[in-house]
Amino acid sequence: MLQRAQRSRRIVALQSGSSMFLGYVLSFNPELLLLRTITRQGLLTGVRTISLDSVSKVHFDDKYMRLIEFKEHNPETVYGLPAAPDGLDAQYLTVPVLLQKAQDVRQLVLLETHGEHDIYGYIVRLTEDELLVEVYTQYGEADGHTVLGLDEVRTVVWSDEDTRTIELLLKQNADRKGG
Repeated sequence: MLQRAQRSRRIVALQSGSSMFLGYVLSFNPELLLLRTITRQGLLTGVRTISLDSVSKVHFDDKYMRLIEFKEHNPETVYGLPAAPDGLDAQYLTVPVLLQKAQDVRQLVLLETHGEHDIYGYIVRLTEDELLVEVYTQYGEADGHTVLGLDEVRTVVWSDEDTRTIELLLKQNADRKGG
């Protein structure tokens, strides 16, 4: 697997003790691995040697690795200047006002909730006490619809690294499908 990752210049994740390292295999032998390390955002951080006998797991070409590679190859969009909602500086801001704006302009948002599950998605419908959200995974995959009470929304994230990544994945999938 290490040879394949090195030849194809693809990211691997290595579990070594309690640490997880992401990066590109530069070289290896039966004792030592040389890894060009990267962050989960796809930013290069350095070069590290890892004793091969300390490696307990190697992950290659899974969904998470492909997501990091996607971020690395699209930094101008993923890490670009976050867009702010137009016109809200002249309005008294509340969560329902922001959610209504997100619905009006079809902005993908992250809803941080008081429960365990935060939600990425588009606001489909908004009433006085609840909202219907078209939900997506961090990988840009449709994940159904969720009805949520407005009082469950702790924070609305209008635009961040993850929401921009999901939007770009959705746009690229729509372009591939012709649509």
